[in-house]
Amino acid sequence: MNAPDSPRPDADMASRLGLGEIAKGHASYGRWIVIGIGVLFVILIGWWLFGSSSATEFVTQDVVRQPLSVTVSATGTLAPRNEVDVGAEISGRLDAVLVDFNSVVKKGQVLARINTDQIEAQLAQARATLSQAEATLRQDSATIRRYRALRASNALSPQEYDVAQGEYGRAQSGVAMARAQVKQYETQLSKAIVRSPIDGIVLDRKVEPGQTVVAAMQTPVLFTLASDLKQMELDVDIDEADVGSIRPGQQATFAVDAYPARNFAAKLVDLHSAPKTVQGVVTYQGVLLVDNGDRVLKPGMTATAEIQAAHFEDVLVVPNGALRYTPPEKYTKDAIPAPTGARTGRVWVQSGSSIEPRDLTLGATDGRFTQVVDGPIEAGDKVVTDIRKKGDDAQASK
Repeated sequence: MNAPDSPRPDADMASRLGLGEIAKGHASYGRWIVIGIGVLFVILIGWWLFGSSSATEFVTQDVVRQPLSVTVSATGTLAPRNEVDVGAEISGRLDAVLVDFNSVVKKGQVLARINTDQIEAQLAQARATLSQAEATLRQDSATIRRYRALRASNALSPQEYDVAQGEYGRAQSGVAMARAQVKQYETQLSKAIVRSPIDGIVLDRKVEPGQTVVAAMQTPVLFTLASDLKQMELDVDIDEADVGSIRPGQQATFAVDAYPARNFAAKLVDLHSAPKTVQGVVTYQGVLLVDNGDRVLKPGMTATAEIQAAHFEDVLVVPNGALRYTPPEKYTKDAIPAPTGARTGRVWVQSGSSIEPRDLTLGATDGRFTQVVDGPIEAGDKVVTDIRKKGDDAQASK
């Protein structure tokens, strides 16, 4: 059984009352509201994506007056001011080694003794030979005196006299040779005692008691001595591009890995003229004098030095980032070409919402700031180092 139909308004009555036109008007009004909200939303999204990111701002730094120090970096190795290898001039067994690593020694102090049994035996033999030669000389000397008297009275033939003179001369030579042999073994005996040639400290001991040293083609090294380590030298390799600004007398600082938080003072005392070429890189050796009063520095330590090539107390400087910066083409299309040259540069100074170029004559630089020698710029001017879109910060924070 079908349900009765719902009552419907009379069509004529609705028409006379205007109810159809009212419903259509409400539907059209709502549709325009929805469209307007959608268009506004699209505009906001477009502005957020494109409009805000297209707006830009300049990143600037102030031109200032400040001290400027120009330094040259170099690496090298610490070494004693005076280092000596002490060797043995004779061969033999070491009977005693009297010093050890880090022993403080004085000039002439005995470091080691080499066994002298063989040398003493050779010396005794040489002395006996000398005594024999001296006895022969005395005998031949008496003979030649008698022969001279006999020759004066014509009691001796010339031939016998000549033979006697020859024997006397050979006896004299024998004595001289025997004395030289004795002197040689006495010298060798003195060299069996190894002494320190300087006041200093033992850096290295290369031998042990009982070891045999052989002095043949090359002198064996027994000890390495260094002069007082209260003063040391730092030998650094200076690049050829920096040599022109380096000269003896300049101050320097350096650091070593053993004390990373400490800087040590030094002074450049010498710059060698002999070049060193390693893999096509040319360097020159500089010598820095180092005060090591507390003896914390050790020979062989690797150090990185900063040599002060120049220092200015109060100069006008610009950041190097401003000298490297070139703005987009829309800011440079009306500008004249930038100057070229080793001591020239261009910076862009912000003036209100725009920027304008300033051409400068430059001086020394420390790698971060460069001295302005001449140019239309003054302290307080804002030089551009970068350009940034305003939307970058918002996107970076997401």
